[in-house]
Amino acid sequence: MSQKRLLILNISICLIFVIAVSLAAVFLRSSETSREPVAPVDEDEVIEDDSWAFFLINEQNPLPADYEPELSRITGDFYLDARCAIYAVQMLEAAAREGVVLHVVSAYRSLQRQADNFDNYVERLMSEGMSEIEAVTFTASQIAAPGASEHNAGLALDILSEDWFVYNNDITEDFEKTPEFRWLAVNSWKHGFILRYPKGTEDITGISYEPWHFRYVGIDIAEQIYNSGLTLEEYTELYGNTD
Repeated sequence: MSQKRLLILNISICLIFVIAVSLAAVFLRSSETSREPVAPVDEDEVIEDDSWAFFLINEQNPLPADYEPELSRITGDFYLDARCAIYAVQMLEAAAREGVVLHVVSAYRSLQRQADNFDNYVERLMSEGMSEIEAVTFTASQIAAPGASEHNAGLALDILSEDWFVYNNDITEDFEKTPEFRWLAVNSWKHGFILRYPKGTEDITGISYEPWHFRYVGIDIAEQIYNSGLTLEEYTELYGNTD
């Protein structure tokens, strides 16, 4: 092959290569521009809706007979409704980071255990001299009947200080004097829990003051109840029951 023809062949090959590369680039650009853009994730859409937790449980509003929450462990042998267990764990951890050790002494209770607690309390009072009617009436102000207890729904925690039973034989209102209660009173709502039976509201809730009893109602509702100073009964009457 002559030198002239070889030069022409090389030039032709180069031109073909350049054209091929250009066409490929054009194809890639058109593919990218025609692709649907990916929408950013809205963080509000991935936050779990906790409005399910806003409902009243008491003697007038008992749980359905077949109510059985799906449970998840929070600490030790204590369980809560799986939908709120993570918030309880976060609350315990948040307190610990501030040097406050919250000691859970009760969480979910079966209906049978609630019945046993109620009956045992009645029997104890009767053994101390109360009539049956007196014992049952007083017990109902201290312990919710089976099905009327928030513990049966897996939505309530009884919390004390870690060393409470070193110095006390029973759970009393004196818990309000502890750093643990003071932390809970100020911070529990941030994790969706409220002080369920505040002092001076016995005629509204039907239950005596329990500074150790905290109920999950959802973070939004807990904040509103905390700021309003209302009981759950009062708040539900004003704003309805989502159940």
